[in-house]
Amino acid sequence: MTKIIAMYNNKGGVSKTTTLFNLAALLSQRGKKVLIVDCDPQCNATEMFFASSELLDDPDCELPGTSIYQALSPRFFGDTRTIDPATIELVTSYVYPNLSILRGDLEFTMAENYFGNAWNQAITENVNEKNTYVVFYRMLQALAAANTFEYVLCDVGPSTGAITRTVVLSCDGFILPLTPDRFCYQAVRVLGSVIRQWTERHAQITQTFGPFGIDSFPGKPAMLGAVIQNFKVHSGRVKESYQKWQNLIAQKIASDLLGPGGVAAGPKCNPQQPFVATIRDVGPLAPVAQMFGRAIFDIRQEHTREASTTGQMYYGTVWTPWLEKMIEYKTEIAKIAEVLP
Repeated sequence: MTKIIAMYNNKGGVSKTTTLFNLAALLSQRGKKVLIVDCDPQCNATEMFFASSELLDDPDCELPGTSIYQALSPRFFGDTRTIDPATIELVTSYVYPNLSILRGDLEFTMAENYFGNAWNQAITENVNEKNTYVVFYRMLQALAAANTFEYVLCDVGPSTGAITRTVVLSCDGFILPLTPDRFCYQAVRVLGSVIRQWTERHAQITQTFGPFGIDSFPGKPAMLGAVIQNFKVHSGRVKESYQKWQNLIAQKIASDLLGPGGVAAGPKCNPQQPFVATIRDVGPLAPVAQMFGRAIFDIRQEHTREASTTGQMYYGTVWTPWLEKMIEYKTEIAKIAEVLP
């Protein structure tokens, strides 16, 4: 059965897209069929996906495949109740054969209005808004069934707006990427109450579906685990300032996000020890991987020319630290994969 997972934090700059892409690449290398759905109008996941081609070299080039906004337009602008997966052209990765994408679209920001109206009016007898409310969930399920995807990974922006709310509620669970700082601590403080309000409102809305013959969906995403990343290490140890914020965030996750009446923890998530992976700052590896549309753990030696001031490949004692970081990074991404349902 397909599992739909979001990489979500209401705070930006926490490597959501990078982590999602690397997780997708790892799963695909393990023989899993994976679909990335780029739900963020910034389209960073789409940029990363197509970086392995030459298409991004031409800013006027129309990317192949159907965009998420094009896919949903028959519902936004017409009477279509459900989206036929046969009308959606997905694109297969140029590097990872088991990985596909429903690409992003800058115009998808306009979906904020359509999903926002549905959120406000689907509780009434307005059948049109009820169908808009469920269309994204229906589309993901239809795409997964038609293409036998084992995982659908949704990239969302750092917001609590209508697009993000629609996506997260449509998922079985979410991974919470974090950086060990005050800003993520503050974000976690409010995230539990935000998602709780979403799930309560969802239950109220879907209770009205019965008389109209509209199927509901669970709308209760579990937190599968948190990932702490982008911290600095000195002499083999996490710097004390980062460690203190990591501890404070862990306490806040346990009390405010996964506490009584909060978000459900996934089957492999320990509320008292929520971090399932710890990823230190990988320095120049991330931008080099982005240049070639590859996972950070899948950088080739020849790619290091892009990090070299001389344009020469790294060898020997210069290349070895890159290999070590790549192995360490892959180990941590694998830990995220292990907590997926």
